[in-house]
Amino acid sequence: MKERYVLCDASSLISITSSCLDNTFKFFHDKFNVRFFIPQSVEYEAVTRPLSLKVKIHRFSALRIQKMINDGILEVVSENLEKETIGLMKLGNSVFYARGRPLNIFHKGETEMLALANKLEIDSLLMDERTTRILVEDPESLMNHLQNEFKTNILVNRKNLSRFISGLNNLDVIRSTEMIYLAYKNGFFSNYEGIEKEAAVAALYKLKYSGCAISFKELEEYEKMME
Repeated sequence: MKERYVLCDASSLISITSSCLDNTFKFFHDKFNVRFFIPQSVEYEAVTRPLSLKVKIHRFSALRIQKMINDGILEVVSENLEKETIGLMKLGNSVFYARGRPLNIFHKGETEMLALANKLEIDSLLMDERTTRILVEDPESLMNHLQNEFKTNILVNRKNLSRFISGLNNLDVIRSTEMIYLAYKNGFFSNYEGIEKEAAVAALYKLKYSGCAISFKELEEYEKMME
């Protein structure tokens, strides 16, 4: 079976482990030969930093992610992409303009993810962060969202947008909810005999309350697709 590579952001890892659904990574790893990667910055954000703090709220999630690393389900990638990340971030932050000023919608963390995906030629990105995901998937939708947020017309630098998108190797961005839905369709919830759908729907709602940016309307659409 051909390997598939997925680069994971801290947002999705935290949502999934906080919902006690981290076994889905092993499910796809073992059944479909999917390899999951994270950069060192995500390891620090999702594991090292929470374990070093006195506040315990994110400790269990961090430990679950650490176990996946120890078990070889998550692979930590060491790459120095400072130059590429800064260049991509500057480009992304010169696409949309409000009242004559560029909107800084990209931060270093998510931009590093995009740069690493490009460097390693990984075409799937597991990410719950809304702004980056929408820009990759549907720039026009993001423009409309920004216009509603800032209550003003948003101008788009089409040249910079084209350059930004062309450097992303047609990334397929997956949300944690999509991953759980795919797991349901492929039998992950089969041990909930007779109540597989109910378990999957409950898992999707749990993800929303664990940080995944998804609307109730979208959750209802997932539920209809499970019928």
